[in-house]
Formats: sequence, structure tokens, C-alpha cells
Amino acid sequence: MSNHDQFRTHTQEGAGIEHDVREKQQIDLLLEFFSATKNYCVGIVDIVGSTATTLKMSTDKVSRFYSIFLNGLAEVISKNGAIVVKNIGDSLLYYFPATESDIPAAFKEVLKCCFAMLEKGPQLNVLLKREGLPEIKYRISCEYGAVIVARMSTSSVNDIFGLPVNMCSKMNSLAPPGGVVIGQGLYEKVKDISQYAFSKVTDPTVFAEPGYSMYIVKIA
Repeated sequence: MSNHDQFRTHTQEGAGIEHDVREKQQIDLLLEFFSATKNYCVGIVDIVGSTATTLKMSTDKVSRFYSIFLNGLAEVISKNGAIVVKNIGDSLLYYFPATESDIPAAFKEVLKCCFAMLEKGPQLNVLLKREGLPEIKYRISCEYGAVIVARMSTSSVNDIFGLPVNMCSKMNSLAPPGGVVIGQGLYEKVKDISQYAFSKVTDPTVFAEPGYSMYIVKIA
């Protein structure tokens, strides 16, 4: 091997090591911002069939389609005591800080927010129609439990992780279009609220965890 080749090899190896160190530092920096576990109610609202709907739309129209949906519902969420964490594709992830108090009124507000979002649907569809865009339907899923709240170095908004977030994502498709589904944790907090009716989801193939139940919520 020539001196030139040796120099090139050592330089490449050094660059690779340096890159690995920088990458680890970046990951460590993100992980530094994890804070304590808290009990919150978490929600996800997701458009039904958006992939097929937007498949043949221009980029500008797709952007406007999602903008009307995401901004419209983010406003409703914020007005009803929740904090929007982020959008995940065509869905919004949010949580309710007041539910940490475990006060019954805070959980009643969660269901109030869900149905306020559903009531927003006709207004959103009017806006979409004015711009020549297709109407939308969406589903809402909520669960209560322990989540890890993280203040990330890349964002000024807290992120959340944990089982309630995962369960919300998995169960969302069980809600009918224009409907609400909740998990066992939230059900135990709201089951006695007389304004709402709860029907147990009977599909046993969705989750492997025995004993975990989900419920469709409707206004009584």
C-alpha cells in the first residue's frame, strides 16, 4: 500500500469515527430532555382513506387539503383544553394536561373535545368544497395512562411516548368514520358520565393483550 493509500484509508476511518461520535452526541442530546412519567389522556384524530383520496391530486391541492383539516381541528383541540403535540402524516396527536389531576371534570372535557371535533366536520367540508377539494371524514381515539413527556432539543413543544400513545394509534381504525373509540383506561374514568353511551368493541383480533377492552362512544 502506498503512503497515499494509507493516508486516504486513515482519513476515511477517522471521518467515520468522527461521524459516529457526532451521531451519538446528537442522540444523547435528545435523550437528555426526557422528563418524568405523567398520567395523561392522549388522543389521535385521523382522516379516513386519505391516501386514496389524495393519490391523484396535485401537490398544491394535497397541501391545502391537509392544511384545512389539520389547522381546523388543531384550533378545536386547543380551545378544549388539549395541547397539540404534532401531526403524524394525516393525523394529529394531542394530550390533555388537566387529566393529570385525576379530577372527573377533566375527563368529561376530553369527551366534550372529541365531539366538538366531530361537529367541526361540516364546516371543514364547506371550506374544502369551496376550493374544489373532496370532503373528509375522520376518526378519533383516546386513552388514559402513563406517558413519558419529553422536551426535545429539536422542538419547543413537548413530545409524548408510551402505551396510551401506541394504543390510540392501534385502535383508531376501530372507530366508525365520524366516530370515537376509547381504551380501557379512559373508559374507567368516564363510564359513569350520563351524557354518553359506551359499547364494547367485540373484535378480538386487534390486540393480543388479554383483558384489554375498547369502547365506541356516542352521545346518549
